[in-house]
Order: sequence, then structure tokens, then C-alpha cells
Amino acid sequence: MTGADGRSRHLGCEALRDHLDNGAPMLIPVEGDPPLYWHLEAGGRRPALRIPVPAGTKAPRLGMQGVRAVCVLDGGEQFMHVYTERIELLREFHIVCCEIADRVQLERTAPVQAVQSTVLAWRKLLARGRRMSLEAEIGLFGELLTLIGLADTRGWHAAVDAWQHPDCADHDFTVGPYDIEVKTVTGRARVHTVHGLGQLAPHSDRPLWFVSHILDESDTGRSVLGLIEGIRSTIRVHAPGVLDDFDTRLQLGTDNEAAIPRERRWTSAGDPLAFPVDIGFPRLTGSILAPLPEALALRIVDIDYRIDVADLVPSIAPAPDGIDHAVDLARVLPPDVASDLSESYQSKDGAL
Repeated sequence: MTGADGRSRHLGCEALRDHLDNGAPMLIPVEGDPPLYWHLEAGGRRPALRIPVPAGTKAPRLGMQGVRAVCVLDGGEQFMHVYTERIELLREFHIVCCEIADRVQLERTAPVQAVQSTVLAWRKLLARGRRMSLEAEIGLFGELLTLIGLADTRGWHAAVDAWQHPDCADHDFTVGPYDIEVKTVTGRARVHTVHGLGQLAPHSDRPLWFVSHILDESDTGRSVLGLIEGIRSTIRVHAPGVLDDFDTRLQLGTDNEAAIPRERRWTSAGDPLAFPVDIGFPRLTGSILAPLPEALALRIVDIDYRIDVADLVPSIAPAPDGIDHAVDLARVLPPDVASDLSESYQSKDGAL
């Protein structure tokens, strides 16, 4: 995996803003095939992504506040214009159009499908209602860091396939012959909460590894939304065929009713730690209930407990696939842009 910016072939958002401020009508090509253009009207009123489409194509209704699509004829050819008249939403609009262009040019997706699928994905990310809990927020951030680390060693296809694997609902990743449970905390203490007696129970046919991430809130970090946008942008360049699979796994790993967090920015406060969940690892299992009469054990419906792994020494080394290596987000992902999305952004109908 390289550190290439998947957006490097695109006109940057600030450059687009400068052209709009100049007010001159322009057609600015987007590098790639088929030929796409940024279409700027006189006065900078209505920037659009211009996409050639077959004659008779009907523009889809997008249901996305401030972003519309229309088909136009020009010189006997038909084009679809994805446009906005709300310049205050230019950053959101720019992100959406860059992804549409990548789907059309890199993935060879039909224009109407590319527009619809891109808008739907971003509506799901940005237009949810309830606030995600802090525990869920940092937990998702840690899982995404582990995903990026696995992609660095195994590639994006294998990493995405390993995340929230349908054959292993008990743990966060199934990587070939082993599973991974990821825990993430903030602050300075690596004290993690374990939910239930089965969360750290390995399967009989493969070992389980425990990965600990520790985060700090920082203005120089990334929000969860920014991290997701960077991953999606990188996948579009290096493994476009798994983008839809990533979005599906993301849905499995989040509460569909909760908004993807964009306010707080996080950075790693230390390298991740990885431990085999074996006889030397602190954990509780179902055997703790064995001394109790069955009638009493059945009345214990749940057990949560906390473990401190700060000074724990793994019984074996090294960890597989470098899952204990630090992730340099500046190297492996394009610059963060999603964290700056307008707070006023909402989908028109609130659909998920």
C-alpha cells in the first residue's frame, strides 16, 4: 500500500473555490477516461461535475440537500450535471463529486449508478440522527486503525474481508487462521472494559489475539468521519472492487441510527499492543460460574469487567501480520477533509 493521495488527480476544493470567486465560465478537465469536467458558470453561481451520458438518460433524484442532478444537451451530446447552488456546502459537494468521478473513471461504473450509490453512501454517513456514544466512537476508531494496519501487510481486499467477518460474529476480525478482538481507550491507562464471558473466548479451531489501542483527543488528529473518508478514498484507488464491501462492513460495525462522529479528532497516544489470549492473559470465562448451582448461574444475565494490559508481557512473539505496529495516517491515507464538513449538512429526507 502506498501513500498516494487518491484525490491528487482532482482539482482541490480550495482551487475550485478560487475559480468560482473569479467568476469566469470554465470547463476544467478531470484527469481520466471518460472525459469529465468541472463546469463553472459565469459569476460562480452553480459549479457542476459534467459527465457524458447516453442519449435519453434521465437524471436521478438525489434527495440530498443542496446537491442536484440534471441532464443537458450541448452540441448534440447529452451530459449529466451534478451541481450545487449552495456555495457554503462546497466542501461536501467537492467530496461527493470526486468520488463520483472515481467511480465513473476508475471503476467504470455507469454514470447514473455512480451518482446514486455515491450520494446514498454519504447520506448514510452524514445524515444519521442520534449521537454515537463515546465508547462506540473510540471503539470504531480503533477497529479502523487495525483495518488500516492489516491492509498495509495483507492488502485492502484481505483486510476488508477480515473485518466483521460473517463466519465469526464473536470477534472484530478473522484473519486467516486467527481472530482479533480490538479494544480502544482514551487517556493514559490501558484499562479496557470486556463485555460478557464470551468476548475473550477463543474458538476451538483458531487462536484469538487481543489488540489494545490508546487515543488522545487532538486538533491534529482525525475524526471518525475523517478516518472513514480517508479509507474510502484510498480503497477507491487501490482496491475499488471492495468499496461496497467496506461500506457493508461499516454498517455492521456501527449503529445505523447514530451519526458518524465528526467533532472530536483523535490521535494515537502510543503504539498498539497485541497479546495472545492464552493462559497468561487476564480474562474471565464461563468457567467462573461452574461452582454455582445451575439455577443460580442462570440468573446471572451479564458480566462486564475491566482489565489492565499496560505492563503485560506477551507469552509469545512476534504478533502476526504486524498488528502491534503503529499506523502512520499521514503516510497511508490522503489528507483529512471530511472533518471540516459543515454542521448544517443534513439529507433532505433524513433517509438512511
